[in-house]
Amino acid sequence: MTATYRVLFRDVLSGIIHGELPAEKFSYTNTLNAPGSASVTIALNPTVARVNTQTVIAGGATAVYIERSGRIVWSGLVWDASADFAAGTLELNCEGWLSYFRHRHYHATTAFAQVDQADIARSLLRHAGNYGDGSRLGMIEYGNEKTGIKRDRTYKESEHKSIGEAVEQLAAVINGFDFSFDTTWRDANLITTFTVHYPAVGRYRAVTLEQGRNCDIPSATVGGKSVVTHAFALGSGDGADQVWASAGLPSKVFPRLEAVESFSDVKEYGTLKAKAEERIRIGSAPITLPSIALYPNSSPGLDDFALGDALTVRGGSGLVPIDGMWRITELSVSVDESGAEQITLTAAPREVFGGDANG
Repeated sequence: MTATYRVLFRDVLSGIIHGELPAEKFSYTNTLNAPGSASVTIALNPTVARVNTQTVIAGGATAVYIERSGRIVWSGLVWDASADFAAGTLELNCEGWLSYFRHRHYHATTAFAQVDQADIARSLLRHAGNYGDGSRLGMIEYGNEKTGIKRDRTYKESEHKSIGEAVEQLAAVINGFDFSFDTTWRDANLITTFTVHYPAVGRYRAVTLEQGRNCDIPSATVGGKSVVTHAFALGSGDGADQVWASAGLPSKVFPRLEAVESFSDVKEYGTLKAKAEERIRIGSAPITLPSIALYPNSSPGLDDFALGDALTVRGGSGLVPIDGMWRITELSVSVDESGAEQITLTAAPREVFGGDANG
């Protein structure tokens, strides 16, 4: 059955939902532990009520929600717009809610001692909602999940750490978590909830995507710049007082390749050592990322799996074979003027994540 779409928009500060945007075409991408993006094309001179220069504003003032058959599949903020005067169209360029928190900073000194990592993340995000004028976005909630993994973290006011970046770094450690900003209808309101998934979002799906049978795999990238043989993780402090750790795995194949990453909020050697070791594990070999296009109006479809799920993928050719268990890291959908969907998945080898999807 063909999916039906609506693109809704609202004022971020007041929370007023203005209604439906007259989208001519649009696309959206959900990315694991990242903001994701969307592009919505409307008429430059729309004739729809409430669609005007006072309601469609770039710079994070307008929120966009993409609804697919009654379910919100993407939401975020309009940051930029591109006008095509010859074509008479305006393209709204949007990013997911995490992009907002990348623009917010932690203006306090706080030491978290043996606090659940999910609670640390929520505390950081709540700071954004409580600090300063224009911060209280009523459509954002923060969930209450626990992971059982406790962390020590110190954030200094003098650093004014990006909150989005801090959450991303917290999630990326060994035994970290996946997270998402999920939007649902609550009566006539749209509520977006920060959700922590532990040990990982996604499940094993008894689904096989096979080139030429139920999907097309037109391309794949082999990322060799991700290879690292020696990693250094820098923690808090300066000069001789700085805490740092390193890890190395000499290779018989690759020359010495180094990575240096900074974690100014970390003061524990053990945590930094684990970060360096994790970087070595992830960088042990080039990462192949196939692009998978699903066949339209066929099975499997967009409702058969979710971001983060693990499934079997078979395809590729010659020097780039693709056969094994892969985890969906990105879901991209484009909808043209006729309403037809084009669905593309990007997947990464399950081994990159250091564990299995949930059963």
